[in-house]
Amino acid sequence: MARAFAGPLCRFFAGEHGDAAALVAGVEAWRGELARALGRNLRAPLAWAEDATAPALWADLGDAGWMALRLFAFYAERSDLELPDTVPALLELDQQWRSAQDQKFERSRYGQLLACRCWLPAEFAFTARVPLPDGEPAEVGSLPVLRDQLRWLNQRTFAVDEANVADWAQQPAPPGGALLPAAQRGFAALWAAVVDAQQRGLPVIVAEV
Repeated sequence: MARAFAGPLCRFFAGEHGDAAALVAGVEAWRGELARALGRNLRAPLAWAEDATAPALWADLGDAGWMALRLFAFYAERSDLELPDTVPALLELDQQWRSAQDQKFERSRYGQLLACRCWLPAEFAFTARVPLPDGEPAEVGSLPVLRDQLRWLNQRTFAVDEANVADWAQQPAPPGGALLPAAQRGFAALWAAVVDAQQRGLPVIVAEV
């Protein structure tokens, strides 16, 4: 199961019942270190409000929606490959996925979606594997670029109006189930988080449990 979070990272790492205010300084220090590490690769400063009182949005991608969405996007641009019918128990069980993952999806038009699970409200074309504020390593990308990649994916595959994407929020997404409805469920939840975060200038992160 996975959930997409949109909001200040202090609230994400504090959990739903922790003291987010106590984590603000640590997250801001992490952001400063990350900005220094990325240096000239950034077009603009990394900046967003780490406000422990700001609302947080949690969007449920379903049991297998997160895996299904990424696998669907991966195959959507590979006309030489046949789209799987079902969601695998693990993405790494798909040989084509595993091979592309080893190369960090460098040639993919959906690289930010495929490689990352955390996106920051700043525009940059690359992704970077860094330790998150809790020390766990993760691939980090750009929220505006992710938004564009999701739009491209919709335009080239689902081809529905963005206002209708929310209708997919209750689609079934069981492990081993049909790939397409699970991918639509994952898309709806991630899109909701991206739109909310983009409007408020805050990060998005996917939590897998």
